[in-house]
Amino acid sequence: MDIRFVQSEEEAQLARNVITGFPSKTPEALLHNMAGELKKPEEGRYLGCFDDNGNLIGSSLLMDFEVNVRGKLMEMGGTAYVSTNFLHKKEHVAKNLIRVGLGAFAKTGRTVAALHPFNPAFYRKMGFGYCNETMMYSPKPQYIRSYGDKSCLSYARPEEEEEILEFYRNYAKKTHGATIHSFMDRHRIFDMPYVVVCRREGRITGYLTFEFVEVDHYTDMYHDLAVRELVCEDMETMKQFLTFFASQTDQIERVRIYTYEEDFHMLFTNPDSGENRAFDGAIQEIGRKNMGYMFRILDVKKYFALQNHCERPARREFTMELQVEDDFMEENNTSVLLRVQGDKVLLTKDREPDVVLKTGIADLSSLVMGAIPLSSFLWTERMELSNRSYGQDIQNAIGWSEKPKNYTYF
Repeated sequence: MDIRFVQSEEEAQLARNVITGFPSKTPEALLHNMAGELKKPEEGRYLGCFDDNGNLIGSSLLMDFEVNVRGKLMEMGGTAYVSTNFLHKKEHVAKNLIRVGLGAFAKTGRTVAALHPFNPAFYRKMGFGYCNETMMYSPKPQYIRSYGDKSCLSYARPEEEEEILEFYRNYAKKTHGATIHSFMDRHRIFDMPYVVVCRREGRITGYLTFEFVEVDHYTDMYHDLAVRELVCEDMETMKQFLTFFASQTDQIERVRIYTYEEDFHMLFTNPDSGENRAFDGAIQEIGRKNMGYMFRILDVKKYFALQNHCERPARREFTMELQVEDDFMEENNTSVLLRVQGDKVLLTKDREPDVVLKTGIADLSSLVMGAIPLSSFLWTERMELSNRSYGQDIQNAIGWSEKPKNYTYF
């Protein structure tokens, strides 16, 4: 078995491998761009697993992102399209591809990585922890609050693309969990059929993307309007977008809004999704939740060398020993001493710890991203803390109270 980057002459094998791995989810654009990507990567580099005869039996796409972690941009490795040849299932092909891919990211100095899981349990064994979540709300247009004004909205023009991208990048630089990728961001936004911008006082203050989704195959009069992405900097811009949604009562059955805001339904007068899936038969379903990407620390010591700030200043100075279990990356299976003082978390050594936190790498990754608080890990006994009185201090030092937010799928 040989794992290396795929060559241009192996494009046909790669395409077949990806299509069989994702038969209903392989974008045509991915296949169309594959030859160019193998020669001059923009989206990412294809890693291949080959048998002794040189046949491709597995592949993945390694991508370079920037990600906002606790208010600080970090370089992140993203893994996508992990595919195994149907004739070689259960031969640890995917596991070996992930291991080599993470090692490649670590060698280039990246301390964190992420992927969108087809099976969360499978990737949790490899050290990936739960991260961001996305809600889908689908109210009827007449139940969305209207504020009477949508005059600042217009369809995006080609000459506005760079300005919209810059608006998104500035948003990502201020938003915990958001990612930046020069190729992905452009295609995620502008490959959508419709892009709407809000421009107030000559400046873009928000944008959204949407498409129409059929709800009845026997008529062309009713569709759902699926809002894939909605980014705005203030409530005045949001009101413009909501008024636009609320005005679609004649041809739109429901507006499907994909968002990471758990309380978005407060902007509706009736949040009922119409799916009749209430679990107890009495309360209406108001939304549906999906898992976003899973997140992983590749190098604990380097991570804390970069992430050396507390969310809130420490109530007291203390030294914590962080005992990390990582069965997938042995060099990461280690203990780290952290000195917490003021608003800083500093790597230290030769100190007697005041408290010891024992954790697996997947759960530690979720904790630092604010996906799950330390109190929940202690409640479920997935983490062990030698002195519970330090719980809030540790949360303030290495955790984050804001959940991660991200729109990019990869």
